Amino acid sequence: MKKILLLIAVMVASFLTANAQENLKWGVVAGMNVSKMSATGLDTKIGYHVGVRAELGLPQVANGLYLDAAALLSSKGAKTDMGDLGSQKINANYLEIPIHIGYKYAVNDNFSVFGSFGPYFGYGLFGKTKVEELDYDDDYELIKTSSKYDTFGNDGLKRFDCGLGFNIGVEIKKTYRVSLGYDFGLTETYKSKFDAGDENYEELDLGSGAKNRNLTISVAYMF
Repeated sequence: MKKILLLIAVMVASFLTANAQENLKWGVVAGMNVSKMSATGLDTKIGYHVGVRAELGLPQVANGLYLDAAALLSSKGAKTDMGDLGSQKINANYLEIPIHIGYKYAVNDNFSVFGSFGPYFGYGLFGKTKVEELDYDDDYELIKTSSKYDTFGNDGLKRFDCGLGFNIGVEIKKTYRVSLGYDFGLTETYKSKFDAGDENYEELDLGSGAKNRNLTISVAYMF
């Protein structure tokens, strides 16, 4: 990871100062997330992403090579159905910044294919986790109770997230893009607090081992 970030930093510093405006394109992007967490019992949840992106061509290195970055509002999370015990739905909205190195191959003047790979960094902004529990009342009647709490609260998810991702797709008329991607989270998402039982309240990162996973389908318009 450190080598990748160092390479990106060197390339950005070098090429932003050398004819960057000629090779820099901006655009808007939106799409669907199919997210989950890598823990047993958690299922996928449908979400979204929307934001802006920039692409810096790197012809000084190789024709077709580019540096790609974006700033996205990305809705992730997971859900689980516990059968007779109830259900849970985790909604987590991140500010997400992917930084990729990519290569684009022009099939003709109006159609290109591309692929990119690199790290992403996320910060949890807001979200609610909804829990529905099934139980029996005093008359042995089945009742359902619902509760909500902050996804990034004291006993919720860690705000910082990072990982690796890739995208493949097509570009039409050098303006319209359709892509498919996948992000592999590298940081454990869960945190919890533990009362040590003395005058000092100690926060321990217990870690559930759950990490974000996210399949993306995106469309973009490049100016």
